Amino acid sequence: MKPISLTALLTCFVFIAHTQESSDSAEKNWSNNLSMYYYFIPGEKTPPTITGYTEHKSLHIECRYNYEDINSFSAFAGKSFEKEIGKLDVTATPMAGIVVGHTNGILPGLEFNIDYGMLNLYSENEYMLDFKGKDNYFFYSWSQLSAQIFKNARAGVLAQSLRWYQTRFDIQRGVYAEYNLNSFTIDAYYFNPFTNYNFGTVSVSFAF
Repeated sequence: MKPISLTALLTCFVFIAHTQESSDSAEKNWSNNLSMYYYFIPGEKTPPTITGYTEHKSLHIECRYNYEDINSFSAFAGKSFEKEIGKLDVTATPMAGIVVGHTNGILPGLEFNIDYGMLNLYSENEYMLDFKGKDNYFFYSWSQLSAQIFKNARAGVLAQSLRWYQTRFDIQRGVYAEYNLNSFTIDAYYFNPFTNYNFGTVSVSFAF
């Protein structure tokens, strides 16, 4: 882990934790979340991905490590817009970000969440503008559609897409299940089932 990435990561997560300590009234209330993802890819050793975000009213601040690249830290700031359209509850969050470490660049991004009864559609998208040049530019998207099957459990399908500059989309499709236990959420993902390129991911999140 490069020193600049470690310092940025710790600074961001300390800030997220501090927002909870400083929220002593409803007006100052912040919503925070920390997550860790681990990929089980045959023949590869992949370090865990760490993410965290904090929200206050429409403000959204997010940090990621090992997300865009190994040993790279990214930070985003954005504003959430929420609107009810009939029975649909739609939230869109455009963001601007930067990544430093093994990869360095600018990251425009968009997250959106749509709820309809028991159904939920969530997607996060970003475009990487690498300082080294256009050959390292890429678009990445993670989208999942789920349904609440029990009080504390959800299940659904998902896809992650990656497209390098002037190349075709590489799409990984899969299924997943989620279980909530108080402030903790555990997710299990299985990509490319029934193929020779299958792999799994497990994540643990803590909301506070």
